[in-house]
Amino acid sequence: MSEQELEKFVDRIDAVFLPVKNLQESLLWYQEVFGFDLRWQNERMCGLAIAPNCGFHLVQIPDFQPIDKYTPFNFVVKNVEEVRNKLIEKGVTVSELRAGEPKRFDLSDVNANWISVIQL
Repeated sequence: MSEQELEKFVDRIDAVFLPVKNLQESLLWYQEVFGFDLRWQNERMCGLAIAPNCGFHLVQIPDFQPIDKYTPFNFVVKNVEEVRNKLIEKGVTVSELRAGEPKRFDLSDVNANWISVIQL
């Protein structure tokens, strides 16, 4: 292939869409546990504010199955141990800290979806 055919034309990923069993229950959980503000909501989906240029959306799926075989994305934090301890205090199921770099652990949300938390 020529260099012209390999030209990259995508700037970034705009949003992540996480499947959930119950939209309202999931929205409340993410607001209570992480303090994410609601940007918008309709009957099936909502968008949460995490950071500029980062779309995080919850999508209610009729035949919902949790993502529990891998973590579909990472939350990035400044201090992974501090965040892990806060989540434990809030009753969130978390893994042990993983060996190696970056420092990281996984958490299970209210839907049993697994998400990684990493320190960069």
